[in-house]
Amino acid sequence: MTSTKKVTNRRPKNNVGGLNFGPTSVAEFLAQFWQQKPLLLRRFVDPGSVNTGLESLLSFAQQDDISSRLIRVRKQDWSMQEGPFDALPSLRTKQWTILLQGMDRSLDQAYALRLAFGFLPHARIDDVMISVASAGGGVGAHLDEYDVFLVQGHGQRRWRWGYQSDHRFQTNKPLKLLERFEPQFEAVLEPGDCLYLPPRWAHEGVALSPCSTWSVGFRAPSRQEFLQYFLLEAAESVSGANPRYQDMRLAKTKQAGRIPIALAEQLKQWAMSFRSEQPLVEQALGRFLSEPAANAWFESPAKSLSKRQWLSKALAFGLALHPASRMVYDNKSVWLNGEILARPCPLLRQLADQRYIHANQLKKSLPENMTNALSNAPTKHFDPVTKRQDAGECKKTVEFQPLFDSLFGCYQQGSIRFWSEKHS
Repeated sequence: MTSTKKVTNRRPKNNVGGLNFGPTSVAEFLAQFWQQKPLLLRRFVDPGSVNTGLESLLSFAQQDDISSRLIRVRKQDWSMQEGPFDALPSLRTKQWTILLQGMDRSLDQAYALRLAFGFLPHARIDDVMISVASAGGGVGAHLDEYDVFLVQGHGQRRWRWGYQSDHRFQTNKPLKLLERFEPQFEAVLEPGDCLYLPPRWAHEGVALSPCSTWSVGFRAPSRQEFLQYFLLEAAESVSGANPRYQDMRLAKTKQAGRIPIALAEQLKQWAMSFRSEQPLVEQALGRFLSEPAANAWFESPAKSLSKRQWLSKALAFGLALHPASRMVYDNKSVWLNGEILARPCPLLRQLADQRYIHANQLKKSLPENMTNALSNAPTKHFDPVTKRQDAGECKKTVEFQPLFDSLFGCYQQGSIRFWSEKHS
């Protein structure tokens, strides 16, 4: 086996949004490491920020809305089962791992970890997966098609990694395990440490004790994935002339099962000449990048509020996206969970960038007497006879009312909530 180089560097702090990149700035990380080469980051996060107990984490494997997989290995004999699970092996039993997908949608600490990566586009972040393993547990030597930050929670895990051109996988295995693994580096991660790996770097992690690893994974859409999505979108929006195939003066055939050459040529010509309009491409792109996870679930608020009550609470506590919501924008549109929400404005861009809006930020964006504008009945704070709005305020009120109608609708659907509901 190729000898591995032990990596033990300890770095001084260069804290960015709660993430410690050592002496490397975020700009240097993105220029020198992102999608290029691995980086070991000691004390990357405060260990207390990823210290949810192992038994508490395991309880999520019982839930229907959490995608979970149980992986075991005995003498290179691998097995995998999909959850939910009524019972799991004891952590005293060696060589098993449970993978919990999309934990940022269900666990506050996982969502906070995801938010710490706000220096990267939200459209690129996939989810936070948490693996809980007994001693000797792991998922074997493999590679991923996306960037990943492997953050150590409880316990210790030994990682080995390297770059290799041989990407062949073992046959007849429930996992994509590499046929040959040639690691060049090795390190033991302690609580709070992190290993960043670019796409297609081979790696293997083995738990040295019962432990948890919090994996922040990133989306990397492939050409085929997007085109499949786009073509379905385009199929519902095909416009322009719509001629139908004709074959006047058709000759008698002796090969009724054969595809007529003229028919085949006409269909090929229609397919090859198809050109989608730019607005349709942009619409499909926005929908695709804001589509929530397949198993994401949104629930309406338990207590129904009027629009005025909702606005009053929003002004007191602020607004936040549901952890499962995806919100992106470009110069023309804002998308939320696969649907166009509105045209871009400072308020919506702030909500998409931060994933929350503080109460004071919300108040600054509102025109005077917005509460009255959102209610059919006059309020005690607004007297249309004694208090007037200037033309600028009236225009601002008219512009904001449809926006807040949309935000109120999102609140009713559960995709937006009050900021204090998750961060009191």
